[in-house]
Amino acid sequence: MRKFSRHRAPSPHLSLLQAIQAHLGLTQAQVADLLDVSRATLSQDGRLTDTGMVRRVPSAAMLRLLALQQLLPAPHGPAPLPPPRPPAPLLAEERETLELRRQKIDLEKYPLEKALARCQTRLAQAQLRQQALPALQAALGPDDEQLGLLLDMLIRRADFTLDADDSTRQLLELRLRVLAFEAAEIARLLAD
Repeated sequence: MRKFSRHRAPSPHLSLLQAIQAHLGLTQAQVADLLDVSRATLSQDGRLTDTGMVRRVPSAAMLRLLALQQLLPAPHGPAPLPPPRPPAPLLAEERETLELRRQKIDLEKYPLEKALARCQTRLAQAQLRQQALPALQAALGPDDEQLGLLLDMLIRRADFTLDADDSTRQLLELRLRVLAFEAAEIARLLAD
C-alpha cells in the first residue's frame, strides 16, 4: 500500500485528515500544530486500540478539524473552488530561457527547410521521370537493348525515390509544423 503524500491531488476516497492535507498542501505535523495535538495523537486517529476501541483526537481538536473541513471544496467540504488565477508574468530567467529556445528553433528550422526543399525537388524530378521515361522508351524504339535497360533502371529508381522521399517529406513537414507551433507558443508567452 502506498503511503499518503500531501503532494498528491485530492481524490474522493481520502480520509478527512488526508483531504485537508491534500487540499491545503500541509504535512501531518503542520495539521497537528493547527489542531494543537501531537503528531502521534493525530496519526493514531481512527485506529483500534488493544481493547477494540477506536482512538479519536480530543474533541477540541475534532472541532478544529471540522472547521478546516468547511474550507475544503467538494466532495470533502462545502466551500466553492477558488477562481482560476491569471497566469503570473514570467520571471526574467524564464524569459531568457524562452528567448534562447526561440533562437535555437530558428537555427533548427533552416537545415530542415533546406532538406525539405531538396526532397521536394527530388520528388518532382522523380515524378517527371516516371511520367516521361515510358514515352521516351516507346519513341526511341524497343530495339536498343542497352538503352532499354538504362530506361528501366531509371524508372525503378524513380519509383524508389517517390516511395522513400515521400515519407521523408512528410516527416520533415511534421517537424517544421512542430517547431512552428513551439515558436508561436513561445512568442505568445513572451508577449504577455
